[in-house]
Amino acid sequence: MTEKTFPELRRKLTSGWWTSNRHYVQYMVREWTSLFVALFSLVYIYGLSLLATGSRSAFLNLLKSPAMIAFSFIALIFTLYHAVTWFYLLGQVVPVKIGKTTSKPWQALVANLVLLIIVSYLVIWLLVLR
Repeated sequence: MTEKTFPELRRKLTSGWWTSNRHYVQYMVREWTSLFVALFSLVYIYGLSLLATGSRSAFLNLLKSPAMIAFSFIALIFTLYHAVTWFYLLGQVVPVKIGKTTSKPWQALVANLVLLIIVSYLVIWLLVLR
């Protein structure tokens, strides 16, 4: 018995397929920003390893370099974009029902940003200001 083969119905996609829809653009930009979040995390993991070996000055010199300052600023912008779009998306995917009303995505965004600011302040206070 022979196998039947069917033609593959596959739409040809160009390399810029995602640029035709605003939601796809936001998705792709959010995915690319996660690379900067990961690189920033790797830099600080490397810094923690330097601190663990007693090379505090090497880590501080790394942080003071102009390239690292520029990278940290760019990573901050991309991380904020990533967080804001992710928090907004969270409100769309998991709306909270309170009584007879359902929360809007912007409400989840505001609530998560407030929590982010509070937690960030607490961490800064514990590690730096105390």
